[in-house]
Amino acid sequence: MNRIKGPFIINLKNYTEISGQKAIEITKEAEKVAMDLDLRIIVSPPQVLLGLVASKTNLEILGQHTDFEKIGASTGFVIPEMIKGAGGIGSIINHSEHPLNRTIIKKLIERLKELDLISLVCAKNLEELKLISELQPDFVAIEPPELIGTKRSISSEKPSLIKESFEHLSSTNSKTKLICGAGINTSEDVRVALDLGSNGILAASSIVKADNWYNKIYELAKPF
Repeated sequence: MNRIKGPFIINLKNYTEISGQKAIEITKEAEKVAMDLDLRIIVSPPQVLLGLVASKTNLEILGQHTDFEKIGASTGFVIPEMIKGAGGIGSIINHSEHPLNRTIIKKLIERLKELDLISLVCAKNLEELKLISELQPDFVAIEPPELIGTKRSISSEKPSLIKESFEHLSSTNSKTKLICGAGINTSEDVRVALDLGSNGILAASSIVKADNWYNKIYELAKPF
């Protein structure tokens, strides 16, 4: 099975462990792993730190969310143009912690494409993945919400979901690449996901809350 090497995406969310300058520190550790393994690693920092982190690293930086609001008078919203201006390469869309309706998802994918930005849209199940893949985002991340942030990974609990997601994208000749997330805690979780057809991995708490960021990132990145 031929696959692109990566990406390995690290979602820092809004954990206090990576607040302020710590977001730069963990990104620097990810940068070391990327160099050591020659792997594409993308970091998604808290929205308020996106520009700061982007200015301090050679890694690609991804927004955690973006809003379909107008340029200018849209106080408090994070629009794609601002993500691009801050040095981001695109955005996560429709994470289970920040869901959007399909109409907005479609508009955001189109707007990001117009700006040459990447869209990574999350899907909670196979049915949603099928609907989202019709919109042709760059990536779709299959993530059962009940496994996110737990020690129970999609690889061990729902491996068939990864396989079926990959098979659907392949059978429809979709250009959308599959990302796998939710409860990714070990190198075995990653290995299984890749073997079942995932192009990349989306991980968060298992890395952010680790005692040694470099070691944990390396552990999860090694199967690539």
